[in-house]
Amino acid sequence: MAAFMLLGCIALLSLAVYLLVVFREVPGAVVERLGELEGLPPNLGEWTIDESSREALAARERGLQREHRTWREPGTGWLGRDRLLLQVRYRELKSGTIHSAEPDQELRRRRIKR
Repeated sequence: MAAFMLLGCIALLSLAVYLLVVFREVPGAVVERLGELEGLPPNLGEWTIDESSREALAARERGLQREHRTWREPGTGWLGRDRLLLQVRYRELKSGTIHSAEPDQELRRRRIKR
């Protein structure tokens, strides 16, 4: 019984290593099996003024302006893949200096099968 469990574990481990190598090294393997990642936002890396969200309205009452951007951080994700981050900062309305920033939030890109 223990021999069958050991063989089963070895088989599962071998399959995992095989899939890891194939998905990492074979061009197009991930896209073919899992789908293509959705497109990047058109204003990638550009700061945009947020005027309509609940957080932006609360910031305006405190004399701040909320700005956000989607940032692509290369090579820092799982298996060396790029990560998409949502970055938010607050500027003072009078002086225009940056008052504070929120911690970065990682955004997930969905896979689209065609």
